[in-house]
Amino acid sequence: MTDQDFGTLTADPTAAATITALPSPTLFLPTYTVEITLTPALSPTRYKRIATKDKAALVQETYPDNSILKPGEKFIKTFEIKNTGSKTWTTAYSLVLDPTSQNEALGSPPRLTLPQETPPGNTVSFSISLAAPAVTGTRTVYWVLENERGETIPVESSPQIWVKIMVCDPNQPCNHPMAGGGTTASGISVTLTGFTYDAQSATVSFCMTMPNRYYSLGSPAPSLLIDQKPAPFLDGGSIPPWGCVEMRYQVSATEIDHAQSISLSIDTGLRMSPPPGDPDSACQAARVDLVAKYPGLDFQCHFSMAGYATNLQLPPGMDATKAQQIITDDIEGAIYGPWILIIKG
Repeated sequence: MTDQDFGTLTADPTAAATITALPSPTLFLPTYTVEITLTPALSPTRYKRIATKDKAALVQETYPDNSILKPGEKFIKTFEIKNTGSKTWTTAYSLVLDPTSQNEALGSPPRLTLPQETPPGNTVSFSISLAAPAVTGTRTVYWVLENERGETIPVESSPQIWVKIMVCDPNQPCNHPMAGGGTTASGISVTLTGFTYDAQSATVSFCMTMPNRYYSLGSPAPSLLIDQKPAPFLDGGSIPPWGCVEMRYQVSATEIDHAQSISLSIDTGLRMSPPPGDPDSACQAARVDLVAKYPGLDFQCHFSMAGYATNLQLPPGMDATKAQQIITDDIEGAIYGPWILIIKG
């Protein structure tokens, strides 16, 4: 791959972007301008004891992160959760609104009890009736899964599950704070250049303009949301001219025709990899910034196929994988999305 390649599309989290959607051959495309700025990630919360024998995993959910709703729009958030522990969940188990969410409840009840017993290996669904607020912006609500003793059951590695929506008035620009790491960058735009579909699939084409010659997008692939539900990704990659991408998804023409809303969420990262010049020199410059920003973090710069740094010294709460990501992001100037394109609705 040369520095002329746009790279294969796959994704990551967080930055500022201006987004413009243009008319496509098959659908009328409204135009939206969205300015995205960073906010802190998950707010801290106090948890009771963590359960040791109860474990859980998220199988699927409706309204994934950054789903777009109109002010006051009602919706139902559903979590399908699998019992991956060694105990049967009884109806004394419940999903509890996190105390940090009291000002952002979106109409959620304080507690939802388990609808039926759920043995290990089985799944259960919680459906919560919610409503977007009248004020535009990003809203996040957190819940915790608890057993009959009030112990928190981690869902995979997180003590919380959540819904994060973007409330936008279609007639006005909408400012959407985003959570996560990475660099905030203005001047990046995404333009929808095509949307076509047949009986079994839909193809989305878009081009990105950037302030620098960024080399690739990260992973996973952008999400095509049909009424806020992601369609399975089939294939895709870069197309001429430089900076343009075409992606294909598994979805029927009937689903497209009857959908109330269709959008593309490019929840990914742009980066210049490798940086120009000597990578060890770029690493040394990054080290000065990162050691000051993260007390307790230190490393030696030695570029190889495994990364830029060795001999990591880690601050409390940071593992080696996270440290390497922070170092790589700084050196390669990573810029994170999401960028949202409204196709219909």
